[in-house]
Amino acid sequence: MKGIRRFGFIIAVLLIGIIIGHFGLFVSILFVSPLITLWLLLWDDKKITQSEYQRQIQRYQTKP
Repeated sequence: MKGIRRFGFIIAVLLIGIIIGHFGLFVSILFVSPLITLWLLLWDDKKITQSEYQRQIQRYQTKP
């Protein structure tokens, strides 16, 4: 899984570099910032869902 994340990061850096080189800094910020914001929101939602799941597991586990 770590390798896939690293590969995705490398691809993202290369794409951002191509966009900045082609369109310029201001236009690329307008294009990339909503995508980064969406990615961060989804990442945060995933962490909240995982912590809620762990809390429910601990809540309903029966102790001997």
